[in-house]
Amino acid sequence: MAFQPLPGFRDFYPEEMALRRHVERAWHAASRAAGFEEIEGPPLESLDLFRAKSGGEIVEQIYAFTDKGGREVALRAELTPTLARMAGARAAALKKPVKWYATPQLFRYERQQKGRLREHIQWNVDILGAPEVAAEAELLSVALDALRRLGLTEKDVYVRANHRRLAEAKLRELGVTDFERALVAIDRDQVEDPRVRAWLDEPFEADAEFDAFLAACDDYGIGAYVEPDKKIVRGLAYYTGIVFEIFDRERTLRAVAGGGRYDQLVEKLGGPAMPALGFGMGDVVLTELIRERGLLPPHPPRIDAMVVPIGEEMSGPARQVARRLRAAGLRAETPFVAERPGKAIKAAVGAGARRVYLVGPDEWRDGAVKVKELATGDERTVKVGALP
Repeated sequence: MAFQPLPGFRDFYPEEMALRRHVERAWHAASRAAGFEEIEGPPLESLDLFRAKSGGEIVEQIYAFTDKGGREVALRAELTPTLARMAGARAAALKKPVKWYATPQLFRYERQQKGRLREHIQWNVDILGAPEVAAEAELLSVALDALRRLGLTEKDVYVRANHRRLAEAKLRELGVTDFERALVAIDRDQVEDPRVRAWLDEPFEADAEFDAFLAACDDYGIGAYVEPDKKIVRGLAYYTGIVFEIFDRERTLRAVAGGGRYDQLVEKLGGPAMPALGFGMGDVVLTELIRERGLLPPHPPRIDAMVVPIGEEMSGPARQVARRLRAAGLRAETPFVAERPGKAIKAAVGAGARRVYLVGPDEWRDGAVKVKELATGDERTVKVGALP
């Protein structure tokens, strides 16, 4: 019987894993450059934590079950509830502003479609304890820094931003009473109310706070990326301020990232009142965009060096040389069974090695090995003590 991955889940072979690590390196570098510290939480949480944040309907959208201890638990579908729980637990000791990031694997039981699977890796970046709108601008600058590190520029991506307070005030003025339903309809582009549709078609109306946000974006050098857009409301009920989503310019994909301010969530989940904001960027849409733009990195060579024993009696010394090279930071291997040197050198070329270390009995008696540069064919004899 041949087994396959579950629907919506992925196997990461070396090529896919190399791309995943390429993306994650950009995430880590952008986070650390702006002073964010890495955190992680458990992949399994109490189901009540997700209910408290999103309501009872969340159960239909996540992997939830009763464990062997009779507890209702769920695989995390997002990190924000865990982050809010962690922040609340140590709120008194945390120095504000708190700047945290994480790269968790998340799980959501939903219909598969382009850019959406049932598991993905997500970059979460959050700031807690900062009420200033400059914090939103910093978040965006970090997100765009990572995209630039991956080769994506203003020609490839842009930001659509709005202010939830402005949107809710206008909906109230239009006589809308069910804000959550209206916001979800706007988020999904399914508005039926003619008054709301007419308002969405009108020019964007900013205010002093939103203008300050745009000015801070200019300071960070990302103002050209940002476009005010009333249709960006982030349908999740806990957003309280500026919200944003990052899209590819051609709009062939889902949002690359999205987030905003959620000032009441930490308190809602049992912690103290604490302003907070953050975003999430998933790997599925991002890697699709990287492929579309021809920005896939070259597959890295598997090894730097191959250590070739000349005869089976040299297998032990070859392993000693490989050990020395590895200790020096090189990726080195040696055959488990001695092979013809020509075959071993061919295997070294196929693995991407730059050098071959030939361990022969004559050289070994003199405490040396031959080093062959595969790019030029040059050979030299090197004392073992002088390696690599």
